[in-house]
Amino acid sequence: MAQLPLVTIIIPTYHDWERLYICLEALKNQTYPAGLFEVIVINNDPNDLMPAQYKLQENFRLLSEGKPGSYAARNKGILEATGEILGFTDSDCVPHADWIENAVKKFSNDNVDRVAGNIELIYKDHTKRTWVELYESIYEFDQKRIVSVHKASVTANLFVRKELFQKVGLFDLTKMSGEDFGWNRRANLHNFNIIYGEDVKISHPSRSTFSEFVSKKRREFGGKKTARSKGFKQLVKNVFYLPFLFYTIVLRKNYNLFFRERRLSLIDKAKVTVVNIYSYFVFASEFFKLIFGGQRAR
Repeated sequence: MAQLPLVTIIIPTYHDWERLYICLEALKNQTYPAGLFEVIVINNDPNDLMPAQYKLQENFRLLSEGKPGSYAARNKGILEATGEILGFTDSDCVPHADWIENAVKKFSNDNVDRVAGNIELIYKDHTKRTWVELYESIYEFDQKRIVSVHKASVTANLFVRKELFQKVGLFDLTKMSGEDFGWNRRANLHNFNIIYGEDVKISHPSRSTFSEFVSKKRREFGGKKTARSKGFKQLVKNVFYLPFLFYTIVLRKNYNLFFRERRLSLIDKAKVTVVNIYSYFVFASEFFKLIFGGQRAR
């Protein structure tokens, strides 16, 4: 029987101790042997100290990273990791008890380089989802589709052979959002494969309010778009960017929503349409803020 590998779980956190506690409790109850996995939590604000009631068990470590951004924090975890398989999740996620065990089983095939796990959305009231929850049920965390279409995974549920980082490099720590796709695209260029793990499962609370939605969208836009007003070419790009964004978010997404989506009622589709239009104006406001020298949202 082959010896089981050592696994390192990497979790960035930023002012989220309450939800992190729930995540760590779930990791304490993994079916994978405790002596064969370690958990590294990286606090992205060294001035925000861990609450006194936290008691980390022997295979759990807390590190600090002062450079802003979850990718800088994840890089710190990667450099400190001793496992041959690295698992990534977030402080607001709750891994199922067999999460690590089922991921490791996927790597028993030597040809598997990356595993994108299943992300189950949790709603405050499944029978009465908010407009934002309806939006997230359609557009967020569909890992099976992300693997199929983009050959990528979000870092809320991703397992990777550590050796890949030696060849692909670390995450781009200048990004505040979207670098999980960026890193996976670079891994694809090295011909490292990725599979979807239906039983490699975590639960993730859906955002339910417009304030949570706006905060996330601003962070996403700032992480992907670096608008600048300098230079004629950049000015031309900036002029055409908002019409392109309108076509992508308002016209194309809503067309697909009404004519191809089968999971929602007509009324719920109308609610999601409003959220799509709202997201366009959030992106547009961030666009102008960046053009005139504003700071990216964190």
